[in-house]
Formats: sequence, structure tokens, C-alpha cells
Amino acid sequence: MDKVILFLLKRKVILYLCTFLIVLTGIGALFSFNVELVPKTNLPWIEVNISGGALPPEEMVEKVTKKIEQELKSVAGIKSFSSKTGTGFSGISILAEDGEGEKVKQETQNIVNRLRNEFPKVVDTVTVTQTNLGDEDLIDYAMVGADTQTMLTLLKTTIKDRIESVPGVKEVVVSEDGFENKVAITFRPERLTAYRTTAADVVGQLQGANWKKAVGILENPGFDTVVMIDNSLKNVEEFKAILIKTPKGKVALEQLATVSDLRGSVKDAISMTEGNLFVQISVKRAAGSDLITTQKKVEEVVRQINDEGGGNYELRVMFESVSFIKKAITNLSRDVVIGGILAILVLWVFLRNWRVTMVIATTLPLSILMTFIALKAAGYNIDMVVLISLSLSIGLIVDAAIVVLESIYHLREKGMQLKQAIVQGSKEVIAPVFASQLTLIIVFLPLVVADFEQWLKPILHTIAFTVTSTILASTIAAFLFVPIFSERFLQHDKQLQTRSEKGKNRVASLFQRLLLLTLRHRILTLLVALAVFVGALSLFPLIKIGNGLNANENQIFATLTMPDGTSLDQAKTAAVEAEKALRELSDVNQVFFTAKKETVELNITLVTKSQRTQEKEEFMQEVNGRLNAIDGVEQTSMTFGFSGKSAPIELQIAGEDLEVSRSISTKVEEMLGSIPGVVNIRNDFERGKEKVTLTPNQEAMSQLQVDSDSLDSQISVLLGEQPLSTISQNGIETSIVARFPETWVTHPDQLQQIMIRTGTGSQVPLHELVDFHFSKSPITIKHEKGEQIITVSAELLGTDMGTVGRQINEKLGTVELPAGYKIEIAGDLKEQNNTFTQGIIVLVAVVSLIYVIMVAQFGRLSQPFIIMLSLPMALVGVILGFVVTQRTFGEMAMIGLVMLVGIVVSNAILLIDRINLLRSRGMGLEEAIVQGTHDRVRPVIMTKLTAILGMLPMGLAVAEGAELEAPLATGVIAGLIFHTLVTLVLVPVLYSIFEGLREKRLARKKAHRIADL
Repeated sequence: MDKVILFLLKRKVILYLCTFLIVLTGIGALFSFNVELVPKTNLPWIEVNISGGALPPEEMVEKVTKKIEQELKSVAGIKSFSSKTGTGFSGISILAEDGEGEKVKQETQNIVNRLRNEFPKVVDTVTVTQTNLGDEDLIDYAMVGADTQTMLTLLKTTIKDRIESVPGVKEVVVSEDGFENKVAITFRPERLTAYRTTAADVVGQLQGANWKKAVGILENPGFDTVVMIDNSLKNVEEFKAILIKTPKGKVALEQLATVSDLRGSVKDAISMTEGNLFVQISVKRAAGSDLITTQKKVEEVVRQINDEGGGNYELRVMFESVSFIKKAITNLSRDVVIGGILAILVLWVFLRNWRVTMVIATTLPLSILMTFIALKAAGYNIDMVVLISLSLSIGLIVDAAIVVLESIYHLREKGMQLKQAIVQGSKEVIAPVFASQLTLIIVFLPLVVADFEQWLKPILHTIAFTVTSTILASTIAAFLFVPIFSERFLQHDKQLQTRSEKGKNRVASLFQRLLLLTLRHRILTLLVALAVFVGALSLFPLIKIGNGLNANENQIFATLTMPDGTSLDQAKTAAVEAEKALRELSDVNQVFFTAKKETVELNITLVTKSQRTQEKEEFMQEVNGRLNAIDGVEQTSMTFGFSGKSAPIELQIAGEDLEVSRSISTKVEEMLGSIPGVVNIRNDFERGKEKVTLTPNQEAMSQLQVDSDSLDSQISVLLGEQPLSTISQNGIETSIVARFPETWVTHPDQLQQIMIRTGTGSQVPLHELVDFHFSKSPITIKHEKGEQIITVSAELLGTDMGTVGRQINEKLGTVELPAGYKIEIAGDLKEQNNTFTQGIIVLVAVVSLIYVIMVAQFGRLSQPFIIMLSLPMALVGVILGFVVTQRTFGEMAMIGLVMLVGIVVSNAILLIDRINLLRSRGMGLEEAIVQGTHDRVRPVIMTKLTAILGMLPMGLAVAEGAELEAPLATGVIAGLIFHTLVTLVLVPVLYSIFEGLREKRLARKKAHRIADL
């Protein structure tokens, strides 16, 4: 190292050139980053969706779901899978092992393709998709103002095309599920009877009435001409005029049926905001496009569209995350800058020398720019997690530089020549600095390989890479740039001999007096430390524990469940009342709702965090109370942050008989209801629908000459909609369907009397051809790992997941279960248990790795053990920090705790290394302890104070994004404050005890050897 530094001191231009290149490349990398909310990565969550027809759930389970589940059991790399099957659909969710997502997706696709021919013929849609954490969703708009048919036509044609032409936009999806897109031909039974014809006959003729085909080619030299016959129908009026053959002659279709253009009419859901019907569109962005830039361009196009609408229609923002991301990114960027400024101010306050401060100040931006270069090279973007990592690292960046510079400066104060002080000062601290920096990096190794939840791993990897890059960059800066910059800035420093050391002496004297006192009462000191640790542990139950990262704090999604049989109009009335109640809250910006039979979905957008008048918990209680007070609402569920998130409390009841499981679920709900703070308790059991099974009477059908296909087609026409053809207008395909009036057959008794045409031309009642069997059909059937389950869910208000989880574990044993049935914790509560289990494993692994590093550094087992014994004092600070702030201890706090271990041991490593150095120079044990602590007071306090102040803006949690960063900063800041004070007192006391015992043991051995001689 001496030769390297001397070489660089002679060739300073090399370092200056490197500095220029780092600045140039780093700034280039910074301005080339895309902006994201969170790291984008392909996660091993695979979704299989199969749909088509109206097969009952039990038949879909047997013919589709179970077949796929059976095959999935033999696929390697699958961690778990679950399914939900209903009428005409089956959905299977698969969680693959880490790194196996693509492989499992491909094998699942192969399974589905292989089984496709065995599925019922009515199955027409099969998809296998893999989920991304960095979502493609950009912005959702609600179009209001015009009639729904006009809005749908505009959205699906010109508006869709214009937005999709914006660079960075992948596609625009128009949500039209709640609206009809068909022309309905509704038969008039009395007219069919009058003309002695049947619906099946009419349907057959209509299916052949709308067609277009090529019939040949006219070949000529140099060109060919295609001959095509176009008998396609262009509009509804042409359908009305189609002539239908009947036993009484030809008659226009409109004489036999009512032809209705239903395009744009409400089907089974009503979407409204402020009394206006709306149509929703979702804008998806292309992979690799910048979030903020793309949305800005989309918003410009939408402004033009709204201007062109002239008030007849308008696109309103329904959901977007960019405004939140921009504020969060801006706030975090500000925190990084403020943290850096505070760190530099700390240096100046302690050193009172602008030249020395400038040496450190130059390494700070250089280290950050080198980090940007590493992030760009590794393919990362700027997101909240990267900025949190940088904010966390600001104070740590200058640690190594401070120690190196302080060592150089200390020798200069003693009168050593500058160049000699640079070489000697750097050499003295190179080993402990490398060891302390390595401990900061090594903590991430167990963190990234542990079996945390899949969604958390990309966040951990991003933090690990960013912080590791920053620490490596700061180490390079400390040993290459600090010596050269010191030679440049300090060679003309005239303050060396004249500056006042009152500040330094005052702090050092204070700690020296405290240290001397504790060294005289070592056992008492240890007992006090033990009592403090035990006392802190007793406060642990007061910490709020939870999990889940609410990245976007500006959205709430709520669902209202209405009683069975609630009509669409009744649900709409409840939804309008809910919207009115929510808009009365000053923190609510917009409310959009979609009302369906028996459910209402609410999308609530909040004002920015700086404009809110209520705390999050208080606001959620207010919203929950208002929604539950609405007439007709049976259950309410809410998620904060994003749609589709499961409830924090989930318990799964597994067993074959749904009725038995339902009975158990009632007991579980009563148990949850007895726990304070648990609200909105519900289960997903849905009572089955009445089912009528028709079994053909083969003997009767044979006698009356009715075959199965004829029976099937005639019943289908009578009960359901029969697709006929399509018409195309403005590039939009519209379905033509035939049906009977909805009120024509509503009861099984009516069904028995419908007339079926026989092969002889006569008509007979249906009950003469089939036998009727009555039963119940479940609405949905859910499986977890192949087992049938019912899930009981609940939310929390005024409590935390840790407190509730402990009570659930205590009370679950009191629920009596029949043989073959079980209750398992699922969802967020299960994730929390897994996270804490893995967190403990990671902490043990981190401590073990750090111990090995310190053994290699000190060459013995006892001194690293001294440092290990001081670690519980950091935990005391963490507990006090979370008890005082009442912030939630979750995944980010766990990451902070693991990092804290690596940070705090660096203090002790530097201190013990200094004491060892003084003892190697002949100083006595107690004198070396006192002098070594005196020498390290300033660098230890400076490094940790810069780390604390660097994270302080992040820990204050005053703006958007705070809920993601504040728990991490809280744990690190509180732990550092407490452990830094302890390091300068408890570590020297432990060192005195251990090394004192060692010296006595060595003295006894020496005395024995002398006696033996």
C-alpha cells in the first residue's frame, strides 16, 4: 500500500484524470436512468385461466381443474399452487421456486396444451401468464359525459389508436365487460306459435343469412381478379327485413321477433362517478419505457382529446402512480442531498478546518457517481428502493474516508511531515478499515440467499447491490483519492498549529472520565448493561409488527358485500350513498365505483400527503365506519396501496365437505371477533345455486324420433342466447344473438312444459322426453395444493399484526375440529411468520460471518467475542426507537436491523484495533484502553453522527414514500445512537475484563515455567 500511495503522489495527474472520467461517466449514467416505482423483475407467479361455456363448478373441477392439478404435483420447482373454479371458468395460481419461474411456466404451458383435447368442447380460452413486480400499468382513465355507446365507439376507435401511437405505450385496454356489445333478436313465442314454426328453425335460417365468401379467380396475363359474393348484413334494419320460411309462408323476421340494438347498454355492472356513467380504459406501457416521460406524453394527448370534446365528453384520471412516484422520488432525492450536506457539516463542526472538510466533501459525490456507474452497468433503474439505499448509505460513504483522513491529520498534528503522515496514517488504518467495510458488505450475503417471500427478494437484491456498490466505491475513494486530495489541500494548511482543540478535548475528556469510572466498577457496569437489555426486551410486546409494503399511499380500494339476492339497482343505490359519504371527507380527492349484483367496488383517490388532515389509522377508521353504516351492507373490505391485495388476516379451513367447513368457519369468525382491533370478518363460502339436471329418457326419445343433438339445440335456444353471426361497423365487431324473453321461463315447472319438436313434426312437452333431478351446485370451489378450502379473512384497525397473530395462535387451539379437517394460517400473517423466521436465521448467519472476519483480523477468538457481546445494546436502541415512534416493524425494518449489525461492529473494530496497536508499542493494558478510546472518540462519533444525520431526513417520514423508508431508517438511527454511546464505554470494559484475565493466565503460566526451572 505504501508503494501505491507514493506512486500516486508522484503521478497525481492519473488520479485527476480518473476523477474527471468518473464525474463524466457518472453524470451520463444518472441522466440515462429510467424511473420506476419499485425494481422490475419477472417473479415466479404463474396464472392459468381457462374459461368457456356454462359448465357447473363441480364439472369444471372434475374435467379441467383436477386434471391440471394432478399433473402439477409432479412438476419440479413448484412451491405451492391453489385454484378457484366457478361456472364456466377455472383459475390456477402457481408459485414456483426462486429462479424456476420461466421453467415452470413452460412446463405448465406444455401440460395445458397436452390436456386441451380432453377439456369439454365449450372451453374456448386458455392462457398461461407470468406476473411482474414492476407492473406495466401506466394510467387508467374514466370517460364521462356522453352516452355509453358513443363513449365505447370513440374509445375503441380513434382514442385508442391515438393513445397507442404515443412512444412508450404498449396498448390501451377498454373495459367493456359491464356493457353489452350485441344486437339481440328476442323471439315472440305467441308469433312463433301463430306461424307454426320453432325458434330452432328460425335460428338455422338466420345463421345462413349473413355471409361473404370468395368463389373463384379470373386469371389474366399480368393480373388476377378475385370473384367474391357479399351477402353480409351491414346494420340492424337489414336484419329486421330478413325473410323467414314458415309453414304459413315467408315472413319478415320483425314479425316473429323484436330486434334490439343493445350496444353500450349496461349489462351486469354499473360504473359511475359524481352521478355520471363512465367507461374505463387502462394504458399499458412498453417494456423499457420511462414511466414519467411516457405518462407525460399520454397526458398531452388526453388534454387534446378533452379539448376536442368540447364538453361533450371528458377523460378523467382514475388511477395513476406517476404523481406519487414523482413526489416520492423527489423527496428521496432531496433526502439524499440533505443527508450529504448534514454529513459534511458534521465534519466541519468537529474539525473546524475547511481544507480537511473539503477532502471528505470531494469523496462523497465521487462515491455516489461511482455507484451510479455500477447501477447502470448492472441494468438497474432509479426507483424508490435504489434511492432509499443511497439515502441509507450517505452517512456510511464517508466512514472510511474520515478514519483515513483522521489518522493522517492526527499524525500531522504531532508534527509529522505531510507526505510521511499520508503514507503512515493510511497504513495504520488499512486493515481495520477493510475489515469494517467488509462487515458492511458481508451482511447482505445471507440476506439475498435466505428464503424470504418471492416479492421481497428483488427489493433485497436491489438494496444489497446498491449499498455494496456504495461501500466499495467509498473504500476506493478512501485509500486512493483521500491521500492525494490530502496532499493537495493540506500542504498549505496554516490552521494546524493554531486551531483550537477545545471541542475535541471537551468530548474526549467527557468520555475519558466516564470510561475511568466504569473501569473502576466493571462488574456494576455489566450488571447495568444487562438490566437495560432485559428492560428493553420487556418492551418488545409494545412494538407494532406488520408486513407488506404499501408503495402507493394515495389509493384505497374497498369492496362492499350485499345480501344474497340484492339487485343491481339496490347495489347502485348503496354505491351512490357510499360515494357521497366518502366525498364528505377532506382527504378524499376522487371516488369511482362499479356496482354489481351483491357487490360494490370503490376506487378512492386521496389528496397528497402534505394536504391530509388525518393520520392514516384515523382516516381508515373513519372510512370503515362510514361504509359499514350504509344500509344493506353486510361486509366491508379495504386495501391501502393497490388493488387485489389480500386481507392481512387469513385462515384457511381444509376439508372435503363444504358444509362442515362452513360450520367451522363460523366458529373461526367468532374467535376472530373476540380479538380487539379485528374488523370486517368474512369468509368466502358462497351458498350453492339450485341446479336441475335433465336425464334423457332414451325409450321416449326413440319412440318420438328425437336425437340428443336436436334436444340439446332446442333447449339451448329456449334457455340461453344462441350466437348467430356478427356485423362490423367502424371496425368494431358486434355479435348477433337470438334468445327468448328473460321472463319466459323462470321456474322448473315452466321448463317442464316447454314444447320440443319431434322427428315426426309434432311437438311434445319436455318432461315427456327427460327426467328432472333437483340438487344444489356450488358457486365456486377453491383448492389449496389440491385440498378443498374455505378462507376466513379480516382486517385490522387500531392494532397490529404481531399482537393479533399472537392471540390467534393462542385461541386456535380452542376451536374444535372434526377428523380430517384442519385450520392453517395463510396470507400476510403466514408471510410475517416466515419473514421473522428467516430474519432470525439471517441475523445468526450475519453474526457468524462477521465473527469469522474479525477472527481473521485480530488473530484470536476472544476479542471478536467482546464485540459480539456489545451487539445486544444495538437491539436496545431499536426496541426503544420503535416503541417511541410507534412505527410498524416489518420487512424494511428487518433489513435495517441486519444492516445495523454490520454498521455497529465497525466502531468496535476500529477501537479494539487502536488499543491493540498501542499495546504493541509497549503501552500497559489500562493505559492503552484509555488512550485508545481517547484517540478514537472523534472518528467514532464523527462517522456515526454522519451516518445518523445522513438518514435523518428519511427517518422523519414527512412526505410521499415515507412508509417505505421510515421503518428502515428508524431501526438504524435508534440502534446507532445507543450502540455508539455503548461502544466507547462497554467495549473498553469488556476488553479490560477479557484481556485482564488473559494477562493473568499468561502470568501464571510464566510463573509455573519459572518455578519448573
